[in-house]
Amino acid sequence: MVCELCGKDVTFCKKVMIEGVLLGVCAECAKFGTEADKGRPSVEGPKPMIEQRLEQREKRQKQRDVYSDGGQEELVDDYAARVRNARSRMGMTQKELAAKLNEKQTILSKVESGTIRPDDRLIRKLQKELGIVLKEMTPPVVDVKSTSSGSGSLTLADLIKMKEK
Repeated sequence: MVCELCGKDVTFCKKVMIEGVLLGVCAECAKFGTEADKGRPSVEGPKPMIEQRLEQREKRQKQRDVYSDGGQEELVDDYAARVRNARSRMGMTQKELAAKLNEKQTILSKVESGTIRPDDRLIRKLQKELGIVLKEMTPPVVDVKSTSSGSGSLTLADLIKMKEK
């Protein structure tokens, strides 16, 4: 191995923090820094913006199994019509509502047309301003695999037993 500080060819290098940089150095050069903690992982700074956006994109595009995620709040299917009807009932234009919400008019237009799904922050703003409900609880889904009947299909007796629990 080669010392990253002096360039000597050595058999063993220590991991040492010198001037904020983690280096593999020989025993002689180790005195210029402090030995790195082996048990504690190094502190990472914030992720680059591109990496954050890619993670968010993957999360949005990931397929979800709606049958295993029961009992969660979900955006209603007719959110676009609800927003459009509530806005027109209040006698506001898209531009006026967008100004009140501090959003762009094009975003509101796309939400009303159903082109985009609003994020949680925008959903809260719309619900508060328009006095409507855009998120509802989805009912929990019954796990057919854990039924007591061996056939794998859900029977009336299985439903009664589940309700008793």
